[in-house]
Amino acid sequence: MRVRKRRGLPIAIAWQAMLLLAPGLLIFAPPVRGTMLLVPILPASAASVEDVGLAAGATLGGVGPLPRSRFVDGDRARLLPAALRQGMILVSVSPRICGEFQMEPQP
Repeated sequence: MRVRKRRGLPIAIAWQAMLLLAPGLLIFAPPVRGTMLLVPILPASAASVEDVGLAAGATLGGVGPLPRSRFVDGDRARLLPAALRQGMILVSVSPRICGEFQMEPQP
């Protein structure tokens, strides 16, 4: 007697998990324009956080709460592709996530 495995079950569970998690993850989506947190994911990308921000036309802010992260003020359309190419992500800095935040421009 042959036992048939259900292939669709893991896929269905994965889709349900995505549907449950997606709204919660939207909190971290960076705004179209404004202050965002630039976070290096790869260790090698940490050295170029400032370079990526400046090259994308952003204004650098203070050091972020995550290791090697930096607050930047700019356009998501310019920052996101540059960040992803260098192994970084952009995160929202809404008060829901970072508490009270004030941009500290660099001289």
